[in-house]
Amino acid sequence: MKKRLCSLLLLACCLSASAQNAIAIHQKDGKVANFAFSEKPVVTYVDNQLVITTTKTSVQYPLYLLQKIDFALSEATAVEQVKPDAKFRFTDGTLYISGGDPGSQVYIYNMRGMTAGQYRIDDAGNAVISLQSLSKGLYIVKTNLFTFKFTKS
Repeated sequence: MKKRLCSLLLLACCLSASAQNAIAIHQKDGKVANFAFSEKPVVTYVDNQLVITTTKTSVQYPLYLLQKIDFALSEATAVEQVKPDAKFRFTDGTLYISGGDPGSQVYIYNMRGMTAGQYRIDDAGNAVISLQSLSKGLYIVKTNLFTFKFTKS
């Protein structure tokens, strides 16, 4: 698996000098996300998730939702990065969500399937969720746009 990722990244570096200048993630629902080589994308796999980490963001895609991964072709000198509708990040024990559907729910479940928290995306599409009250363990965050898991240590 690591050899495949190294080969993919090596190929991406070689192709960046040509017209191909982004990694394209094609989802089964027709959405395509491009991650520009200038943002130094790193592709890894965690469990059944494809993880793309760049200098600006980190996004996880469940493998069952993906159709294919390839290199985007562009005649322009730069590719505008197409980002998923919602983004998330962790800072100092707090989960920050942006780009969500205003008014939609955010659920946090523990590994027994019990609800550990229920929150709402605000009118601007954001949510700030303190994780301080959660005990150590593995959790699942679910919104109408994405689902991911994280470990609180």
